[in-house]
Amino acid sequence: MSTIPRSTVDRPDTPLLRLTALCLLGGMAILTLYFGRDVLLPCAVAVLLAFVLGRAVSLASRFMPLPLSVTVVVLAAIVFIGLLAVLITVQLAEVAGSLTDYQANLHKKVQDIREILQGGGAVGRFMAMLVALGQEFTANVEAAPERVVQLQTDSGFERIAALLAPLVSPVLSISIVVILVVFILLDREHLSDQIVRLFGANDVHATSEAIADAAHRLGRVLTLQVVTNLGFATVVGAGLFALGLPNAALWGLLAGGFRFVPYIGAVVGALLPTLIAFAIAPGWLHPLLVLGWIVLWDILIGQVVEPVLFGESVGVTPLALVLSAILWATLWGPVGILLSTPLTICLLVLGRHVPQLRFLQILLGHEPALTPYQRIYGRLIRRAVVDASGVALAEIEEKGPEKGLDDAMGRMVVLAEADRVLDRLTTAQVDAIVDGTDEILDFIDVDPAERAPQTPAAADAAARVRFVCIGGRGQIDDAAAAILGHALRRMGFEAIRQRHGDNLPIGPLQEGTLAIPVVCYASRPSVAVRRYTSRKLGVDVGNRACHVVIDYESATMAARPVETIVAARDILAGDIATICRAMAQHAVAVTKPPAVAVAAGS
Repeated sequence: MSTIPRSTVDRPDTPLLRLTALCLLGGMAILTLYFGRDVLLPCAVAVLLAFVLGRAVSLASRFMPLPLSVTVVVLAAIVFIGLLAVLITVQLAEVAGSLTDYQANLHKKVQDIREILQGGGAVGRFMAMLVALGQEFTANVEAAPERVVQLQTDSGFERIAALLAPLVSPVLSISIVVILVVFILLDREHLSDQIVRLFGANDVHATSEAIADAAHRLGRVLTLQVVTNLGFATVVGAGLFALGLPNAALWGLLAGGFRFVPYIGAVVGALLPTLIAFAIAPGWLHPLLVLGWIVLWDILIGQVVEPVLFGESVGVTPLALVLSAILWATLWGPVGILLSTPLTICLLVLGRHVPQLRFLQILLGHEPALTPYQRIYGRLIRRAVVDASGVALAEIEEKGPEKGLDDAMGRMVVLAEADRVLDRLTTAQVDAIVDGTDEILDFIDVDPAERAPQTPAAADAAARVRFVCIGGRGQIDDAAAAILGHALRRMGFEAIRQRHGDNLPIGPLQEGTLAIPVVCYASRPSVAVRRYTSRKLGVDVGNRACHVVIDYESATMAARPVETIVAARDILAGDIATICRAMAQHAVAVTKPPAVAVAAGS
C-alpha cells in the first residue's frame, strides 16, 4: 500500500511536542467544524450525494453527453426524494389526525398497567416505586406562568412573510446542495487532479491511490446502504400492512431511514410502529408481532445480507462508529448522525495513506492493532493463557501448522528474548511467558495419529531417534526449545524438552535408538556461550549436539549438509519450519547403515 510521503522539512520529533501539536490541531479542527457548520454541512452533504450518484452518472454518460447525464440523474434523484418527502408528510398528517380515535384503547391499556401495579409482586412494587419517585420529583416544580396572548392585526403581506420565513433557510440549503452536486458531478476529474496537485504532487501514484480508495469505499458503502435500507423499508412496510397496521408505508420508510444511523437508528425505527400498534390494537399480541417482524428482518439484513454485500468495504470498528455518531451529532445535529459513517470512513482513509495521521487507522480501523505474536506475548505477560491459546490456534488454523506456528509462537519467543536482553522483563513475567508457552503448546497439540513423517526415510529415522530439545542460556530459550519440540512432534518424531538448568543424562535410550540433542536459542549466542553449553552437556553429547537459533531476519542454512555444520559446531539459523526440516534430514543421515552411508558418499 502506497502512502503519501512525508515532507522533507525537519520537525521536532519529541513525543510531548507531537502530542501537544496533535491536541491543538484537533481542538482547532473541532472548533472549525462547529462554528463553520452552516457552510461545511451543505458541502459535506453535496459531496456524499455526489458519491452516491456518481455510479449512475458514469453509467448514463455511456449513452449521452456528460451534462445531459448529470441533469437526468440529478432530476431523477430530486423527484425520488421529493416523492418520499411528500409521502412521509401525508402519512404523518394522517397519523396525527387519527390519534384521537385510539383514546379508548389507550385508556384500556393504562387500566391494565394500573392493575399490574396494584396486584403486588416484584414488578408491581418496582413500578409503584418509580411512580412514587416521579411524583416526589415533580411535587416541587413551580407551575409555569400563564402566557398572555396579545392579538395583533397584521397586514396580509406580514402574515405571508411570517409564513414563508421558516421555509427560507431550508430551501436555500437544499438549493446550495443541489447546485454543488451538479458542479461536482460535472467536474469530477478536474477536482481529482486538483486534490492530487494540492496534497501529493511529489507522489502522484500514492495520492491518486488514496483518492481512489476513499471514492471506492464511500461510493460502495453509500450505495449498498441505500439499497439495503430501501429493501428493509419495503419488507417491513409490506409486513406491517399484512399485520393491519395503519400507515404501514410510513413506518416502513422511517424504519429504513433510521437504519442510516448506526445501531441506535434500528432501535428507534422499531419503537415507533410498536408504540402505534400498542395504541390501536385491543390486545398485547399485535404490538409484539409488529416488534418481532421488524427485529427479525433487522437481524437477517444486519447479520446475513450486509456482511455478504459489504464485506471489508467499511473497515471501521463498531465502537468507532458509535463514538463518531455521538461526535458528529454534537457538532452538526441530526444531519451529523446521518453523515457520521461516511465521514468516519474518510478519516480512516486519511489514516491509511497519510503517515502523520496513521493513528486514525489504529483507532478507527477494524484490523488488529497488534500482530498475532504481539497479542500472544501481551496476554502471556498478563497471564491470560486462555486468550493467548485462542489467538495461536486461530493463526495455525488460518495459515497451516508450519507458517502458523512460526507467526504465532516463534516470533513471540524472539520478541520476548529481545525484551529480556533489554532488561524489560521481570522474573515473574519471564516465568509467566515460559509456563504460558507450555500451556499453549498443550492446547494446540495434535492427536498422535495425525503425526506422520513426510517421507519413508524420515519415517524410518523417526522410529530410531529421539530429539532432546535443550534451552541454551535461560528460561526464554527453554520456551524456544518447547516450541521446537512441539514442531518436531508434529512431523512424527519423538521429541522431549529439557530445561537449561537440568542435568539429565542424554544417551542411548534403548538398543538401536539414538538421542540427538538440539540446543535451542531465541537469539544468536556467542561462540563462548556455545562452547560452554557443549562442555556442560559432556564431551560425547556436546560433540553430537545441534545448536539452532530461531531467527527471522537472517538465516545461515547454507547449502552444506547439516552433518558438516554440526561437526564444525556451527549454528543453524532460520524459522522453525526450516530448522525442523534440517533436523529431519540430520536424523535420516545419522541413522543410515554404514554401507548405505559409504555408498551415498561415493
